Amino acid sequence: MAHLFSILPAHPEYLDPSSGSMIIQMILAAALGIGVGVKIFWKQIRAFFTHNKAEENLSEDPTEIVDDPTALPDEKTDLK
Repeated sequence: MAHLFSILPAHPEYLDPSSGSMIIQMILAAALGIGVGVKIFWKQIRAFFTHNKAEENLSEDPTEIVDDPTALPDEKTDLK
């Protein structure tokens, strides 16, 4: 009878399989994203904790895409 006059609605205590699967996927995605971030910036992270300058330990930016002008063209794409 007290449930009929309650102001707050009752909360269902049910977790369907798709919600559980989504939670697991979000946890795995977060863990893998952190892992990739650590892999990309590992030299800078290590330099921060060892109090070295990142420029000394980092030869080039790992996220930078550089075209090598001295590289030979691929034989398959060479249209002569």
